[in-house]
Amino acid sequence: MRRNENYSLNTDIYIILLLVCSIMTAIFVGISSNLMILNCVFLAITCFLVLITYFLGLLAGLIFNLLFVFIQGSYVLYADVVLGKELDLWLIVWIFLPLIWSLLVSFMTRNLQKLQEENLSLRESNARNLGYNSETDLRTMRSYRQDAEVFIETHKRFDIPVSTGIISIRYFHQIMNVLTEEQQHHLIKRLSDILSESFRNNDIVYSIDGVGGVPQWGVLLFADYDGAMVAMDRIKQRVTTLLREDKELGKYDIQISIGVVEYNEDKIKSVSQFIDSAQHVLQYDV
Repeated sequence: MRRNENYSLNTDIYIILLLVCSIMTAIFVGISSNLMILNCVFLAITCFLVLITYFLGLLAGLIFNLLFVFIQGSYVLYADVVLGKELDLWLIVWIFLPLIWSLLVSFMTRNLQKLQEENLSLRESNARNLGYNSETDLRTMRSYRQDAEVFIETHKRFDIPVSTGIISIRYFHQIMNVLTEEQQHHLIKRLSDILSESFRNNDIVYSIDGVGGVPQWGVLLFADYDGAMVAMDRIKQRVTTLLREDKELGKYDIQISIGVVEYNEDKIKSVSQFIDSAQHVLQYDV
């Protein structure tokens, strides 16, 4: 939070400096109205150098600024020594103005980028604290465990069967090796959307991390083992079909593995064991 405030303060300072620089440039151009054509030319060059700095970075901006200073300085020296012309000292100001503009724009841009990164980090941190995955728009393992306790308690009170299923991308690492980074994100998001759309409203889907950080999805269902398997097999077929129809992923053979466990209070003593049992069964769906 402190860094965020510092970045905001720095941004305000750079904006003020840019306003001051704009006013000074306008005053300078107005005072030297007898050099209006040259002022327009140098102002256009300044805008060009600022754009170079903004899009290509400070190093590229400094290189072009130094090149501009070298060319302008060489011309001033040539005109003074060889041609014997007296150039207006106001032109010397244009040696420094583009550099000042480029530095201010670069510092402000860099500070804004840091501010955006910090805000993104804070949003992701808040999402994690709230048990929410910002990439998949699904709840996380924290919510999964909390809701599993509620499902189990409902089972104990009303004798309603409860099952959990774990879903994973089959041959995950091999699939990731042939996909680009954009396709990887698209696959995770697309699969999350399919799963969340395919289950009933009271069947909740979660985005969780499996062994080695491999993304997995969990689901809690008010169903016995057979009913849960029917639902999961239906989802499995739907996922395979929709991924084959996807424009970016259709050419890859992407399939999912599932693991289903029904809660049995005689065999399962905790939420962790409930979830771990489903992840263990998942390994045998090959």
